[in-house]
Amino acid sequence: MPLHYELEVLDDLISGNLHPKKLLYENTISDLQFENWNNILLHEKETIRKRLKKTTYSFTKENHRIIYIQQHQSVITRLINILVDFLMPKDIQALDEMDADVNLVRIYKRCLTVLNELLVFMEDEFRHYFNEDERIPANQFLLIEEELQPRLVKIKKNLTKAGHDPILVDLIQETISQHCCIENYKSLTYRKFSYLKTVMNALEKVNPDEIMASHYPTLPALLVYLNFNATSFKNYLVKLIHSEINTGASIEDKIETISFHHKEISQLSIKPGMSLSPAMPSVQLDLVTWLFTEMSHLEKKQTLGIVAPIQFKDVADPDGEKGIYSQLSVEELGLFMKSLKETGLVKNKNMKQVARCMAADWHSKQKEHISWQYLYNSMSNHEMNTIKSLDSKMMDVVNWLRKMRGNLKIILFFFSSGQVDF
Repeated sequence: MPLHYELEVLDDLISGNLHPKKLLYENTISDLQFENWNNILLHEKETIRKRLKKTTYSFTKENHRIIYIQQHQSVITRLINILVDFLMPKDIQALDEMDADVNLVRIYKRCLTVLNELLVFMEDEFRHYFNEDERIPANQFLLIEEELQPRLVKIKKNLTKAGHDPILVDLIQETISQHCCIENYKSLTYRKFSYLKTVMNALEKVNPDEIMASHYPTLPALLVYLNFNATSFKNYLVKLIHSEINTGASIEDKIETISFHHKEISQLSIKPGMSLSPAMPSVQLDLVTWLFTEMSHLEKKQTLGIVAPIQFKDVADPDGEKGIYSQLSVEELGLFMKSLKETGLVKNKNMKQVARCMAADWHSKQKEHISWQYLYNSMSNHEMNTIKSLDSKMMDVVNWLRKMRGNLKIILFFFSSGQVDF
């Protein structure tokens, strides 16, 4: 169905009659023309408010309401940006109407006021349909730019005074400033700015003396919780953890440290729906993946250069075998146990103990002796190749069971027909 367009008069006025190209040789407009256009603005503002409310709730389909509101939101944002381009203000105060303004500048600022009031009305009245991924209009960006820096300076001062790492404090300030600088204003959306406000509110309330149920200091744990997934913050954490790993005297010590951090980061709380950059992986996911990769590398490095003597066994004497010899890799064994746990076939709550028991009695395709830490980590970190490989092997099991079922049906058929005498 066709959707109503309520901004036609304002669009024609701003994009047409008031466009600088139409007024190229005029420094101002007459008082009479100013009053006429000002009356149009006031009339249209009230008319549009009523029409928006009435029309939006007349649609029976939710998607029609969303399209209708977001269409008008987009047009109002475009018209505001056009007016700001006309006025070319150096700061937000330059958009306020002044006594020295000529009529042409005054009517531009009146238009801007009307459009801004309509946008605020739509955001308040139709919050559910408002497009959070629409970029913030230029006049609101000027206000953000003015208020942001003093607030960030105060946050930096308080965090430094509280004893937080100055490197991390500088990183936070630079990252937030970068997302709100004039060069990046076209990418600043309502959603991103709402996230940045949440981060700043949390930073203003952070308590360095708070007892955390985590190995990590309060500030890094808070940023992981808020998924402050800036690349610079991820690199900061990697450098911090990496320096601790390298203090280990042996490969076993390093593996133990990595395993500890892997567990700690995996157990950190994450606030749902929060992200600085939604298209990027979360801080937790990237850190856990990196730690798992490092642990895998060290596990393999541990066996490099070691030649283990083969132990020949008498095939006719199966009693010589100790434990369970599997054709699954350690990664596949971890994924297999995870699938049993998730589908309710294994009821153990302590999967770490399960990993210890399996490592004691199971042998993988490549390893005679399995590291229980590596097996445990394999239960929570899975690569696509491992999933595909295990899927193929499990299908062999399923096909064998189907074959057994078919054979049993044949036997039962002949038994019931009297052709087989048991």
